[in-house]
Amino acid sequence: MTGAVRRTPTFRKIDVSPEARALMPGVQVLTLEADIAPGGVAAADSVWAEAHARWTGASRSEVRSAPAVAAYRELSRRLGSHPDKQPPSVQALIDRGLRGKPAGSWPRINPAVDAVNAVAVRTLVALGLFDRDQLTGEVRLRLADGTEEFTALGADGPVVPEAGRPVLADDARVLSLFAHRDGVHQAVTAGTRRVLLLACAVPGVEEDTCRDALLEAAALLGGPV
Repeated sequence: MTGAVRRTPTFRKIDVSPEARALMPGVQVLTLEADIAPGGVAAADSVWAEAHARWTGASRSEVRSAPAVAAYRELSRRLGSHPDKQPPSVQALIDRGLRGKPAGSWPRINPAVDAVNAVAVRTLVALGLFDRDQLTGEVRLRLADGTEEFTALGADGPVVPEAGRPVLADDARVLSLFAHRDGVHQAVTAGTRRVLLLACAVPGVEEDTCRDALLEAAALLGGPV
C-alpha cells in the first residue's frame, strides 16, 4: 500500500546583519517556501470570518493592547515611526477591515495575499509573501546604504531609502522597507506559482508562534515545499 509522501517543512531564518541586529535586538524573520496549488488557493473567507467575530466589536485601545500588536507597535517605535501614523501590519488589517466593519469588508487583493492576510489577523503574526521566482539569491535583513533605489507597491516611482533604514534585500535589490512597505518587484500576482512566506518574530511574539502561522498560511496556499 502506498500513499502520498508528506514533506517535512523547512523553516529558515534569514541572515540579519550585525548593524540591523544591534538596532532591533530580538528581531528575527522566519521563512517557509510554499507552492500555490494548481487548482487555486483555498478560500480564506472562513478564516477572515473567525477574525471578524473576534475584532469587529473591539475598541481601538483593545486592538492596540493585544500583546502581539503591542509587541509590533514597540518595534515601530524603535524604528522611529509612530505606530498610529504607520501602524504595524496586523493592526492596520484589523482597523481597516475588521474593527467596526460589517462582515466581508476585509481587504481583497488576490487569493494568495488574501489568504496570508487572513492568517495574519487570526494569529496576530506579521506575515508577508514574495514571489520566490522573482528573487535573486538569499533574502537578508540589513540596513540601507543610502544609494539603492526602491519602488514600493502603489508608488509612482522609485525612491532611495535613507542610509541606516532597515530593509529586506536579496542579492540584486532592496525588496522591502522592513516592517513598513513591500516593493513591486517580488509582488505576488495571478501568475505566481511559488512563494516565500515570511513571519516576523519580535520580543513578545515567539518563533514557534511564527512557525505555526507560516504552516497555516502554506496550507491555504497549497502546501509547504
